[in-house]
Amino acid sequence: MDSDDSLKQKTKKKKQKKRIMPPWLAWGLGVLVLSFILTVFFSFLTEISVKDSPAFVCIIVLVVLLFLNIICDVLANAIISCSPEAFHAMASKKIKGAKRAVTFCRNATKLSSIFADVIGDICGIVSGAAGTALVVHFALNGSIYEIIASIGVSAIIGALTVGGKAIFKHFAIKYNKQIVFGFAKFTTFFKKEK
Repeated sequence: MDSDDSLKQKTKKKKQKKRIMPPWLAWGLGVLVLSFILTVFFSFLTEISVKDSPAFVCIIVLVVLLFLNIICDVLANAIISCSPEAFHAMASKKIKGAKRAVTFCRNATKLSSIFADVIGDICGIVSGAAGTALVVHFALNGSIYEIIASIGVSAIIGALTVGGKAIFKHFAIKYNKQIVFGFAKFTTFFKKEK
């Protein structure tokens, strides 16, 4: 019995020595790399979409980015406020998406960070770039109208982003189980549950 305990302790110490960096630092660096890649991707798509495009294309890109930002915030709030117990009975009945919903709830902090902080913030930053392209369409070569257009577009983007998040936060928390389960079921189309 004592030899089993000492063997377990030696194995545990070996595992601890093998870790090069603490898990919180590895997670932070992973988010940093993911943020960089997603920012490059979203910026590239926005640049090729709005460069030398008519104003309505810029508006469509802005609406898509704002919508994505708000949806990601709704998912983050729903996941962080939902408990996995709500899906245990469904998972035991092998209902499609229930096991994934349990996994989402158990990893709520990380998923919330990815949706709200990574994707949401990137959409906010890139929507500013799309807004700048829209301002160029409204600007009249350095006149007062350029300043008014710049302030107006920035104010509208900010108001729609913050207002949309505030409006839908209530629904995200009230209907958290339905949102998490719906999203979990949606993800099973791309990757099947084990």
